[in-house]
Amino acid sequence: MQTRSRSVWRASATLLSVLAMLPSPIMAETKRAEPKALGEVLAGNEELSTYYSLIKKNPDILLQLPHSGGVTLIAPSNEAFNKTQSLNLEDSNLITSLLQYHILPLSVNVSSLEPGPSYLFPTLLTSSNYTNVTAGQNILLSRQHDDTTVVTSGLGTRSTFFESPDQDIPFTGGFIQIVDTLLVPPSRLEITARDAYKDLTSFLGALYKSGLSPALSSQKDITILAPRNAAFQSIASALDPLSREDLATVLKYHIIPDKVLSSSDLSALGNSTGSSLATLLGADSRASKVTVSRAGNNIFFNSAQLLQSDILLANGVIHIIDNVLNPDEFAEVPDLEAKSQTPVFQVSKGAETRTGTRVPAPFTTWLPCTTDCPEPTVDANAQRTATTTGRNGVNSQTSSGMGAQVTAVAGILGAVGVGMIGMGVM
Repeated sequence: MQTRSRSVWRASATLLSVLAMLPSPIMAETKRAEPKALGEVLAGNEELSTYYSLIKKNPDILLQLPHSGGVTLIAPSNEAFNKTQSLNLEDSNLITSLLQYHILPLSVNVSSLEPGPSYLFPTLLTSSNYTNVTAGQNILLSRQHDDTTVVTSGLGTRSTFFESPDQDIPFTGGFIQIVDTLLVPPSRLEITARDAYKDLTSFLGALYKSGLSPALSSQKDITILAPRNAAFQSIASALDPLSREDLATVLKYHIIPDKVLSSSDLSALGNSTGSSLATLLGADSRASKVTVSRAGNNIFFNSAQLLQSDILLANGVIHIIDNVLNPDEFAEVPDLEAKSQTPVFQVSKGAETRTGTRVPAPFTTWLPCTTDCPEPTVDANAQRTATTTGRNGVNSQTSSGMGAQVTAVAGILGAVGVGMIGMGVM
């Protein structure tokens, strides 16, 4: 074992030198002095002593760096590690996965990015324990108009890049970007919607009632257009009578398979006349597709407006919209003069439902119990079995404390890993 360890370290040390022969970064030219080798840069930066020690303890990560096209290391500062509780730095598998999620297989010079747009970048984290995204689990990068650069990861965790001179640190083959908080790999849909984005609990409950969850979380590369709770509240009387199959049809119209589409992708599609996206209902008819359009800075799906974009999932991305889409009203277009878009489901006069946090959110009673669950009676064996399956699906046994994103990184990594194992048969 010691012989193998020395061999791997020698190989990684060699790779640190070989990186000097990689092409210059592809995203921007720099007038700085000739970049140094990666090992020399890391060793010379006091802010990165913990990060560098982990690289040296887990040298296999260096063998995974791309040999062409450049690389970007998003390196947590010493303080980023210090403020993260319960992270076992001696757990090689855990740390390797964490480091992989902090590496982009392309060279990103942040100062060259246009302020405003969000950029979705893949990482080297491709393990099926942590991701079901083909190109590698994503991060979201945005440069603010005040030149602050923020990277968003799982459960909405936001990390800020250090400013110059600790930004765009060049080495031969790419850049190092220092961040103040560890990135968190995205979780499954159940955990993300229930623990981090509570305005999606009606959507999640509807998925359970329709029978689409938790299997949807196991589907590779998806984009979800998820109506917020108020959208379900406003048309609750129209949705309540739907059969399980009819509800599933409505929900499938909100799911784009085989694509992970960022807000930038949607914006580009919205600028194209007649852009449409096939949904889980199929691609054979216009009635199974959602039309994407753009008016100014606003993006619409049929007539529903995009409210919040780029929420990362273990298997793709969610965008929150203001109305429930109706496959029977596929030709609806937005009213650009209106302050808000009208629901596309018919609600009987007098049956309109109030919206807001004080109004019960529809379908949430279908969410599996995760805490303080009552003991089922003998007559409720069937329900107990269904609930047990659901709880395993959302990995509730390890999801407590998910909201404490930074202080529970180790727990989150563990939960995601457990939740994703065997995803193909869930």
